[in-house]
Amino acid sequence: MTIYCHKCGTKNIDREYCSNCNTRLLTDINNDGIPEQFQEIVQVECPWCKTVNKVTTETHCKSCGGPLPAISHDNSGINRGTTPPPPLRTLPKIYEKKLKYRNTLFIIGIIFIVPFIWSIIFPIIGFFLVRSGLRTANRKIEALQKGIKAEGELIDIYKDTSESVNGKHPWRLDYQFKTNNGDLITAKKTGAWNTNNRHRRIGDKLWVVYLRDNPKINAIWPPVD
Repeated sequence: MTIYCHKCGTKNIDREYCSNCNTRLLTDINNDGIPEQFQEIVQVECPWCKTVNKVTTETHCKSCGGPLPAISHDNSGINRGTTPPPPLRTLPKIYEKKLKYRNTLFIIGIIFIVPFIWSIIFPIIGFFLVRSGLRTANRKIEALQKGIKAEGELIDIYKDTSESVNGKHPWRLDYQFKTNNGDLITAKKTGAWNTNNRHRRIGDKLWVVYLRDNPKINAIWPPVD
């Protein structure tokens, strides 16, 4: 019997305790990732500001106003939700700051620069790390703000055990979409810590936004960070 852990989302087969977090597994008749006894308290974590919103008829975060993932009220899963608004899209400011100044490369770069400002090598390394982190963040922001919408599909999702924080692993999502020119693009999202991702299943439909001149710069809408 297949049961998805209600605590960490790990898929378990014929087990009494979760193989990842060792939580006692609860009956999940329809395998939607949420035991039936917990369905009435399902919550949605805002992908923009991390505010926890209860599953209601609301489609936007009560805190930052960003669009929420379309997790069904009966816990049957998560769908792609409403169509992304046309460009130029306005993103929550808190999300832009998070992408720019809380990404790993930026933080490590600052650590190389500030304590070792008196030296030469470390600040130079830090400068390039900071620049790379900001460049990656700005590309994603540009895709979310100006990108062309496309219908995508989730082709794989799993816990990325190569990365761990306090014993927890992020999700990795592999997806694909077709551009307006008919080109099939395969992309991946790593380091996705958002708890909403435990609702997702292979084959789920997604909204993707991509840059016309470079479809490899793209992002899932709303984001899955």
